[in-house]
Amino acid sequence: MSKTHLELTGVEMAFDTPKGPFVALDNVNLKIQKGEFVSLIGHSGCGKSTVLNIVAGLLQATKGGCVLDGHEVNSPGPERAVVFQNHALMPWLTVYENVELAVRQVFRKSMNRKERRDWIT
Repeated sequence: MSKTHLELTGVEMAFDTPKGPFVALDNVNLKIQKGEFVSLIGHSGCGKSTVLNIVAGLLQATKGGCVLDGHEVNSPGPERAVVFQNHALMPWLTVYENVELAVRQVFRKSMNRKERRDWIT
């Protein structure tokens, strides 16, 4: 029996709007085993990207939680990544500065400035 690699338990995500909260996800439960391949399929606006952003640590669920390899996901980490559907660059920064922004965020505690610069170039 394999160990659960990723687990979402009772995940809810509500966004504040001028008309009150919009519940994008309600009681999402999912278990994925190591090596298992899963596809999220659904119509536009059903919450697929919201689930992925919670798993990536880019969003914090309103209720419930996400556990990856026995550790709660509450921030981005170098073992996870999201390829966005739309532009996710800061247009006022250069390409190097956009990459530097992400590398600095992910590796700020484990790499010094020179190591991060070498990683980027």
